[in-house]
Amino acid sequence: MKTGIFGGAFNPVHTGHIRLALNYLNSLKLDRIIFIPTSVPPHKSGSEFVSFEDRANMLSLAIGGRAEFEISDIEFKREGKSYTYDTLCELKKLYPDDELFLIMGSDQFLYFNCWYKAQEIADMATICTAARNGEDYKKLIDFKNENAYLCNAIITDFSVFDISSSELRNMIKNNESISKFVPEAVEKYIKENKLYV
Repeated sequence: MKTGIFGGAFNPVHTGHIRLALNYLNSLKLDRIIFIPTSVPPHKSGSEFVSFEDRANMLSLAIGGRAEFEISDIEFKREGKSYTYDTLCELKKLYPDDELFLIMGSDQFLYFNCWYKAQEIADMATICTAARNGEDYKKLIDFKNENAYLCNAIITDFSVFDISSSELRNMIKNNESISKFVPEAVEKYIKENKLYV
């Protein structure tokens, strides 16, 4: 089975996340994509996060019951910082016969050589990223060529929906509409639960 692993804060999930997942599902002919909301990312303060439950609920609304999409609480159940290496080790035990594809944003990819056990991560999963534009694509290719362990990385130039979760949080704080950037059900959930205000 070909399994995509899509980790992130999803704080909140937005249309860009879902479009990227669908693009990879189709282009790599994946059997499924597992979304893994981060518990406590090593490089971020936990104070800027809404609860895991809220983020998982928003993800569930965003994926709309698609059979190929799953949500895992694997990082939430593990204590301490959420390292991708540890998560992949657990997934390898759970799905020993699966071929894993690790999906990440271009900004994360360009920082990948600083990740904990980057070489081991690249050995366990095919790294996948998408360029935001032509200039970004060249940067990603150059970075891949400079790091031998990324020789199998897949760099695509999908039409990326260019919005970040931090921009959305600021828009909500400023009482601006986010309806163009998140599924309707997610926007409703944010309003009803008074998130990010």
